Amino acid sequence: MTMAQALADIAVALMLGLAAVGSGVGDGLVMSKYVEGVARQPEARGSIFASALLGVALVEAFPVIALAFGFILLFTVGKL
Repeated sequence: MTMAQALADIAVALMLGLAAVGSGVGDGLVMSKYVEGVARQPEARGSIFASALLGVALVEAFPVIALAFGFILLFTVGKL
């Protein structure tokens, strides 16, 4: 294993780990604001829930994008 490949492995691990942590924090924030909004206006639960699901979907897209970049980095560094 070359030094470049070892550094790429570390970079991919950090990128995926931080993306997972960031996604967890983001999901927590979105859902806490959902609960807060429903507590303030219970009659608007349906529209608030739709917005919360959209927010969670956008937050969950971030680790998938990080995974794609990780695979690209992981499999192209050895070929440089």
